[in-house]
Amino acid sequence: MSAGNCGSREPEAWLLGAGFAEHDTPFVQTVHQGLDCYLFRLQLDGHAVVTTSGASMVVSAGDLLLFPAGEPYELRIEPDEGDRPVEHLSTDLYLFCNGPWVDRWWNERARKRHLRLALHENCVYLWRQLIEEYRRPGKPDEELCDYLLRALCLTFDKYGYDPKRATPVPIAAERIRAYIERHAAEDLSLSNIADAVGLSISRVVHIFKEAYGQTVVQYLQNVRLQMACDRMRFSNLNLEEIADRCGFHSYSYFYRVFRQKYGISPREFRQRAT
Repeated sequence: MSAGNCGSREPEAWLLGAGFAEHDTPFVQTVHQGLDCYLFRLQLDGHAVVTTSGASMVVSAGDLLLFPAGEPYELRIEPDEGDRPVEHLSTDLYLFCNGPWVDRWWNERARKRHLRLALHENCVYLWRQLIEEYRRPGKPDEELCDYLLRALCLTFDKYGYDPKRATPVPIAAERIRAYIERHAAEDLSLSNIADAVGLSISRVVHIFKEAYGQTVVQYLQNVRLQMACDRMRFSNLNLEEIADRCGFHSYSYFYRVFRQKYGISPREFRQRAT
């Protein structure tokens, strides 16, 4: 296939609308006749009450709602008695979509209307990319929206229907993890990370350990070690250069933590890997 044919196919997943909503006052939305397209809604913070087919459900952070065309629903956002004052009662991402691919995806299994979705940065990132593309001046790139929307739906399947992945990870923890992975090769401190994600050092330490069962320092070291393994397999850099480029800056320290982790020296690892 030539490069000129890559954009020739017609999109089969259509983005009709997407946005980010914050409610700091009570809000009610009722659609008695149902929508003429699919509606996806991801609760990021706060809570809301949704009623569909005569049944009500309380949704909180990490809850994903999926509605097909024609299904009536009501969304109600109100403060509970005893709620502490908060900046926003509810924060969510939403999108409207349609298309033959979405129909096939919806019908390939019995779809729940309410899923407990792990709030992985991947999912939120895809959703926000769709919002950005939809809001871009001029006509959105239909092919890009097609692929992003398909990827988002498949992410729902990966994290929403696999019980082993059902425990939601706080978005703050995912932001910390993603920042570590992007900057692991740099001089990185807890203070740097805390500043980047807008939290205190103590909060970063607590959130990360609670979400992933290991400390920030342990995770950073593991990421750097994995980077070093990749470079030993796939580059011609000497071991001292690899240690430096992966954030260790001291070969003796790199040697010590590598041997402690893998039970062999970096040189032995490279010999076995080549």
